Amino acid sequence: MKLSCSILLATQVLSVLSRPALGVTRPRTTTIAAGGAGAITATSAAAGTTASAGAGAGEAGEEAGEENEIEQEAQFGEAVNLDGGDIKTDTLYPPGTNGRFEVEFQNQEARVLTVTENINPAAPPAGFVALEPVSYVVALEGGAEYLTLQKIDYILNANSTLDISTGQVARFCTEANSFVFGEGELEFEADENELTLTVANMVGEWAVFVPQTAGAGAGAGADAGAGETEAGVGAGAGVGAGAGDPCGQGTMCRALLDALQRLVGGGQA
Repeated sequence: MKLSCSILLATQVLSVLSRPALGVTRPRTTTIAAGGAGAITATSAAAGTTASAGAGAGEAGEEAGEENEIEQEAQFGEAVNLDGGDIKTDTLYPPGTNGRFEVEFQNQEARVLTVTENINPAAPPAGFVALEPVSYVVALEGGAEYLTLQKIDYILNANSTLDISTGQVARFCTEANSFVFGEGELEFEADENELTLTVANMVGEWAVFVPQTAGAGAGAGADAGAGETEAGVGAGAGVGAGAGDPCGQGTMCRALLDALQRLVGGGQA
């Protein structure tokens, strides 16, 4: 786990150094580098009109596949049965400040899912704000290795006007004491206003963030989180400015480097 966190943090540093400042608006039908190692692929119905003729058959197959899907509601802290038989099961949790948490599961053998809220999560990565004042702790009885499918999703509330297309779903790294990006394959589904992260292991603590420029109206979701600190605000300004040393004080790069140094046991830079 320590090595994995080190790699993710190092990748984030390289990503920050190689990309333009945060807050650049790009079309939703393009691939968006949104602050982490994993790119967000935005999909929409409009994009589908430019696809090849073979896409129609694929969509028909997808609709047929949806007939074998189960969608269920659950409460935080409740143990929920996930049936096997390789039937896809989507488990939705009560809406939060800006959106709702969802877990997607598919496997031949059944599992038992429990998701709890951490009401005192760690601060957001520098330059980002949390969409919710909580993080989500996922436990899976029976283990999460070698499942057919497992995803961590966040769906924007229908009445929200926030833009989450550049959002990130992050896992908490205990060794670095911070949330890190780059775990799995992240997509933004424009039709559903949904961030969906395909992972190899859903077990862990998860939170959802957007760049400070995109999350200006996040409201209580950002204000109530531990990340609303003077250091965090300064970091956002440093990243947005993009001038001078890209790893200077108050920048995302510096915050990531500091976390990486703590993780590997080095001193302060």
